[in-house]
Amino acid sequence: MIKAIEHLAIMAADAEKIARFYIDVLGFEKAGRLQVPDAGTLVFVELNDTKLEFFSGGTPAKESQWGNQQVGYKHICLLVDSVVEETDRLKSLGIKFLLDPTDVADLRVSFFEDPEGNVIEMLERLA
Repeated sequence: MIKAIEHLAIMAADAEKIARFYIDVLGFEKAGRLQVPDAGTLVFVELNDTKLEFFSGGTPAKESQWGNQQVGYKHICLLVDSVVEETDRLKSLGIKFLLDPTDVADLRVSFFEDPEGNVIEMLERLA
């Protein structure tokens, strides 16, 4: 029986640097670091029961992943208490948004990118 998704792995140019963004800006906690032969440095961050694993050595995207229609993971979604408050907080830190807070049915969402161009959605349930 499948119980849950344990973690999501993301290729990064610099695993330590991107992990710092998720820790310092988004409130994740460092959950471990592993040196793996032939794979390099792996850095794990965690928020509640959600873990992300960052691999080092990736090639940075040449353009924004916003609007990317290639097969694969499209974005990470973070559940928040207030999309407007979090958007304002992140903008005060210099984060540029792809989509400002927008209501869609009984949800409020906004989208931005991490420093390596991975798209992140913030979602608030209104009902």
